[in-house]
Amino acid sequence: MFRKPLLQFSRSCSTKISIPYAIKRTPTELLEALNTTVGVDKTAPHFSFIDDPLTIPTSDYAKRVYFQSKELGKRAARQLATEWPTLFMYDIDEPRLPVFRPTHPLSMMPLEGTEDELIKLIDAKEVKTAGDCYEKIRSKGENVSDQVQMDLFKLVVYYNENDVPLSENKEYPALRNMSDNKDSYIPWVKQSLSDLLFETIPKSSETYSIMISGLCKHTSSYSVETALKLYNEMLSNKMIPSIQAFNGLISVSSQKGTIGYLKKINELKVQPNVDTLNACIQVASKKAKFEEKLNFVQKLILEFRLANVQPNLYTYDLIINYLKPTANEKTTENFRISIAVLDQIITKLETMEEIRYENENDSNFFRSAMYLAVDANNALLVERINKVYSDKKNKVKLIAFMSEENYYYKYLVYNLLKLPLSEAGKIYLDLVPRVVSVYPDVLKIFMNRLIQTPNWRLTKRVVEDFITRGEMIFGGSSKLLIKTLTSTDVNSLSPEELLNFKETLTKCLNIWKEVAQFAQEKDAKFMTNIDDKFIEETTLKFSKYLN
Repeated sequence: MFRKPLLQFSRSCSTKISIPYAIKRTPTELLEALNTTVGVDKTAPHFSFIDDPLTIPTSDYAKRVYFQSKELGKRAARQLATEWPTLFMYDIDEPRLPVFRPTHPLSMMPLEGTEDELIKLIDAKEVKTAGDCYEKIRSKGENVSDQVQMDLFKLVVYYNENDVPLSENKEYPALRNMSDNKDSYIPWVKQSLSDLLFETIPKSSETYSIMISGLCKHTSSYSVETALKLYNEMLSNKMIPSIQAFNGLISVSSQKGTIGYLKKINELKVQPNVDTLNACIQVASKKAKFEEKLNFVQKLILEFRLANVQPNLYTYDLIINYLKPTANEKTTENFRISIAVLDQIITKLETMEEIRYENENDSNFFRSAMYLAVDANNALLVERINKVYSDKKNKVKLIAFMSEENYYYKYLVYNLLKLPLSEAGKIYLDLVPRVVSVYPDVLKIFMNRLIQTPNWRLTKRVVEDFITRGEMIFGGSSKLLIKTLTSTDVNSLSPEELLNFKETLTKCLNIWKEVAQFAQEKDAKFMTNIDDKFIEETTLKFSKYLN
């Protein structure tokens, strides 16, 4: 009778409890471990504006204004922290994050004219200030080491003695993507620090190649002439130009001149790269016949394949734009060939394990591919392109609020015209207004579909977008909306949907009454279609549903 409790007691007594020793961790180790589990939310730019329907931006312009305003707030906060650091003197949080404690840039600090300062300025890419620092060192009669001079030479040649352009700003995407980037194409500066350094540092194939590349990057008649002169000097001195120098020379030459450079590359046994291939396509003759263009591209790809050079997405973008039939060449056969080329490219991308960024222009391929597939009315290819673009293995993404909207706008309009209403409506609900703005032509296409195939759920959404877009003030668009509303199959609506339908009609009618009253008071001639007569006709049409 006592045996079972006794056995259980003896077993429990034999169990040993051991307390593990505390694991020694750094103050930030747990935070670092958590950080490794967090990825980049690529949907953040779009969903950050989804709030109250009246505040959601419905146009491309409004989205950019919202995004820039948010970024300007961040910049203002950092400027405040920089100018008034004492406001944060009691901030003792750990770990200390430099991003929350901004300091003055090196360009705003007084220069003493030392080599250490110059090295820091070069590392920070403060181009103009680095040049001033170098001049100050020289004025003091001090020497700068060859390596530092070489690093400064590379910097000033690459940026043409100008500060880093906005197109390379990593911290503020709105400033980078939505500002005017013409400052990155300033013509070559004559008699500059670049020329002085080129004459000062020891001459070598590297220095010549760097100078030629910079001259070709910042093109002008003077820079191209100087680059050719330096190139001939190299050859006469038995120096071998780098492939970057050849790429620059090809980019400022003609198709005929390109052949000569390619022969020289082969003769000197210089290994070409994908930038060489891209430069050759960029300078190819645009006036050639379609057959000649196709033949040129095929031979070029074959030659570079033999040189073990694989194209990137930017190469594909250049190819399909180069082979895109012009207005005089838009024949069925030419479109068939262009689509066949695009089909081969998409097939290759589908078999790749990962699609990575290799060139800053890589993302343009997807936009060009979508445009070509839509123009050719190839529904299967349109879906394949979008599937590749949306795949997790694709790391190349279009710029939000910029080229991305162009891509999805083309995709949306095509599917609104081609797909069954249920599938087209699903795409519309997913993209508008999150990615694609509420465009009047998109609303018109969708409303015409809804008139033919009534669907209250989709009609309700169109009415909401119609109102937030501000289309209610236009008589022509409003008449189409009325036709869409009155085509609704009321008998198929549930009691709740019917009540919602009547509320929508009342809401629209009240808005039009306000518009008509405003037009009458302000004598707004552009609203003449929304008048008392319009209100009477609309009230009559809605009366059978509202009574």
